[in-house]
Amino acid sequence: MQETEPQLKKPSYWQLIFLQSKVNGAPYKGEVLPGQSWDWPKDTYFRRRLNLIKILGLTIPPNVLARADKVIK
Repeated sequence: MQETEPQLKKPSYWQLIFLQSKVNGAPYKGEVLPGQSWDWPKDTYFRRRLNLIKILGLTIPPNVLARADKVIK
């Protein structure tokens, strides 16, 4: 008869996250992380395309144009 070692179950990805969370007593440095400055990308294909459409005065439904302009500003 062979003696087998009990297999230790590896914690899942989410279990590891919860074990390392602030509520479970793990150290948390989120408040002291350096801030990052971020801005929307400039001169993209979609921005150039939207500008071309505006310049040429092509007909686009107002709701689509307003939505696209808000998203890529």
